[in-house]
This record gives sequence, C-alpha cells and structure tokens, in this order.
Amino acid sequence: MDRRQRKTRKAIFDAFEQLMNEEHYASVTVGQIIERADIGRSTFYAHFATKDDLLDQMCVEMFAHVFEGVETDPHTHAHTQDPTMEGMLAHLLCHLRDNHDGICGKLVAEGEPHFTAHFRTLLEEFFGDRLPERSSWVPQDLMLTLVVSGFCQAIGWWHERGYEAAPEDLAHWYVRSMGWQTKRHA
Repeated sequence: MDRRQRKTRKAIFDAFEQLMNEEHYASVTVGQIIERADIGRSTFYAHFATKDDLLDQMCVEMFAHVFEGVETDPHTHAHTQDPTMEGMLAHLLCHLRDNHDGICGKLVAEGEPHFTAHFRTLLEEFFGDRLPERSSWVPQDLMLTLVVSGFCQAIGWWHERGYEAAPEDLAHWYVRSMGWQTKRHA
C-alpha cells in the first residue's frame, strides 16, 4: 500500500471512528463516512466493499494492537507488574478504554455483531488455555463461553459507567467474580 492509499485509509478510519462516537454503528452510513473523510464514493469502495467490511478490517487492526504484548508485557499500560490473569486483563482493558476513543468498549456494550464476533473469538483464544481447573461436572467449552460472555458484560458495564473504575480494579473484580486467584486478596 503506497503513502496516498495509507493516508486515504486513515481518513476513512478516522471518519468512521468519529461517527461511531456520535451514534450507533447501525445508524452510520457509507454516505456519512464519505462526507466526513472528504473522499469520493468510488474511493471508499476501492478500499472497502461495505461498511461491515470497513468494520471487519478495523477490527483486525484494533485487535492486533489491543492484544499485542498482553502476555509478554502486561505492565506497559496497567500499573501492574505481574503477568497473572489479572495483570493481562488490566492490560487489555487499558487498550480497550484508551485506544480508538473507547470505541471497542462501546461496540461491546452495544452488542454490535461483527465487532463482537471478532472480539469473542480472540477472547476465546486468550482464555482457552488459561482457564483454571474446574470440576469435571462443568464442561470446559461451557466454562469458556461463560468466561468470555462475563468479560464482555463487564466491559459493557464499564463503558456504560464512563470507564470510571480503573482497569486494574475491573480486572480484579472480574477475576474475583470468577473465583480465580488474584494478586491482591481483598
């Protein structure tokens, strides 16, 4: 992709993010994106087939950043220095709140299906091998579904309250609510 294409793509992403901050995903139109990005219709369609395609590609880029370093460097954004589940979740939450004007949290809270499907898939991969041992009476796939759904609900709750709680606190509350070991026992 050449410099001009990257600049146009960035203008489209920026316009889309601005519109997403103003209204629900379902209400945003390609016409609004084109107008806000100050590009022609054919230029938009040279980059994206549909608004959903734009969101899908935006998700790929967002999640590459959100999940980057979560295992290897969880203290870069959260003020935790521990690579525990709690520290990794705090890292993810910092990214969700601080990047792209908090759009990730908003889309989770709204239950936007394209975004949520991408996010849930990545969360399933993230949590998959990290689930604590449970009794044999709880099927592992059910446990994974409950953990991912609960985390998405926690993000929605957090977004609806304007991200008032610190990411570290939400991570702690979530880990505790799952009955997992935490770094602080309070």
